[in-house]
Amino acid sequence: MITALRIQNLAIVESVEVAFGPGFNVVTGETGAGKSLLVDALHLILGGRARLDLVRTGADEASVEALFEGMNLDAELEELGLPSDGDALLIRRTVSRTGRGRVWINGALSTARQLEKLAHGLVDISGQHEHVSLLKPELHLGLIDAFAGDGDLLSRYRTAHAAFIDSLKQREALVLDDAERAQKLDYLRFQIDEIEAVDPKDGEIEELEAERRALSSVERQKRALSGVESLLYSSEDSVLDRLSSALNALGAIGNVTPEAEAWIASLQSARIEIDELAREISRHARDLRQSPERLEEVADRLEALKRLCRKHGGTLEAVLQKRAQMRAEIDGLDRQEERVAELNEACQRLGREALELAGELSKARQEAAARFARAVEGELKKLAMDKTVFEVALTPHAGGPGTVDIDGQRVDSRGLESAEFLISPNRGEAIKSLSRIASGGELSRLMLAIKRVLARVDPVFTYVFDEVDTGMSGAAADAVGRVLKAVSLERQIIVVTHLPQIAAFADSHFTVAKQSRDERVRTCISPLSDEGRVGEVARMLAGSAVTPEALGNARAMIEACGRVALEVSESPEKASAKDASAKVEAPSTAASPDKPPASCKARAAKSSPRPAK
Repeated sequence: MITALRIQNLAIVESVEVAFGPGFNVVTGETGAGKSLLVDALHLILGGRARLDLVRTGADEASVEALFEGMNLDAELEELGLPSDGDALLIRRTVSRTGRGRVWINGALSTARQLEKLAHGLVDISGQHEHVSLLKPELHLGLIDAFAGDGDLLSRYRTAHAAFIDSLKQREALVLDDAERAQKLDYLRFQIDEIEAVDPKDGEIEELEAERRALSSVERQKRALSGVESLLYSSEDSVLDRLSSALNALGAIGNVTPEAEAWIASLQSARIEIDELAREISRHARDLRQSPERLEEVADRLEALKRLCRKHGGTLEAVLQKRAQMRAEIDGLDRQEERVAELNEACQRLGREALELAGELSKARQEAAARFARAVEGELKKLAMDKTVFEVALTPHAGGPGTVDIDGQRVDSRGLESAEFLISPNRGEAIKSLSRIASGGELSRLMLAIKRVLARVDPVFTYVFDEVDTGMSGAAADAVGRVLKAVSLERQIIVVTHLPQIAAFADSHFTVAKQSRDERVRTCISPLSDEGRVGEVARMLAGSAVTPEALGNARAMIEACGRVALEVSESPEKASAKDASAKVEAPSTAASPDKPPASCKARAAKSSPRPAK
């Protein structure tokens, strides 16, 4: 839900910050004070188009910042390459007078396209068509499934459908006509023959590279070995000559130096080893022969192996793996008819299973769609739209991307049909798609009715209503307030209203007012205390002249609304069948301030708990 909204230099707003709470949030104020600027700010936060005329006169840019909490968007953020901050999401957007703007998501610079993709489904704004998820028919089937509560059946169908599609893909990969199959076999055998003609061995390239280095350095090796042999044996003053001189010197003092005998023995042993080493080095140098033929043979072999590597994966290991794969593919093609028969049987069996589950799912959807339509119409009656016809059209797939045929019926990953919500605002008028509703007030109330029915299953957690009270008062306004209160027990609600009957139900109340300072007009938004709420509702009841009687009536209205249990502990289907006898209407300002107005009658009941975050 939205927990904080900060706005700077947006139209007549210089700088405001609003801390929304859970449940029912109400925003009120005089006409023209700037209440709808909150909605404009949220529109920007959700990726809506930025208008340059929203930048406050004299400012270079406007900025909007919103903090969402209690939601896990790790997967969506990771997909967009953006940082996660636990269950919090911080969005900041600026609009420059020059037309340029910036977006930050959790502190990372982002784009408006990324913002729009991420923010889709976070908030439904009734006055902004692009931010009402209910206007997207592709989402309607999912809402009906959620309302039906058949998650296990849907999961089993999707598993069966996925298995069927997998078997189809395997069969399509095998099914070739005779000419194509023969051509495929010829190509594979040619590739294998080419590899087997070279007959590569694992690790062979490394061995050949080492041999080529040795063959290429014969002269250098001979020069080095001859030099070593000369130093050890054949040159004047060689190591052996020096050892002989050392032995002679020790022999001359052997009779007077007791240790000399041991030293002489060690030198004689070293002389013998060096003599043998010099002879071995000399033999090795004589045996070294240049072999241009072998060098060319090694080079040709390496080139053949590397040519295979370039063609089949880059390494000798990849070449050997490719050969094994092609042999397996040839084997599969050789036994294709047998395998195709197996897959045909599997496709038929899995298709029947998927189709049977799809049929069960369709029956459940038809029953749920009828219940859903009745429940929505029941809610619409409370909202002064009792002549409205609401339907859920379940339409069989006619074909197209993603659909496949099973025994003459078209299915996709969601089943046999698609769904769309349709409406006729007045009986006798043609029924049409929700997206074709022209009236903002009608759309707001319809959205409210549907949200009331879907409150426990709707994936959108925050609803914003800007025109829900258009053209109504009295009992109708009371009914709207009751429904808003009911929905707020499951979702966060933000309502911009001018009706006291609605404002009296609020959990959190904010007032918008204009202030003049330094010859400039500024909009301020302030949270109201309990007494402040009474004064604001009294103003809404009585106008500019707030009398003690108006204050008393406002206090009584708020207290009565606080006691109202509504029908929220019951499902909307059951509640829509009952007569909502308790009404909270705007009382006369002449009523006694010491007693609640007679029209404020309410039934007490327990409120249902809020959903866990």
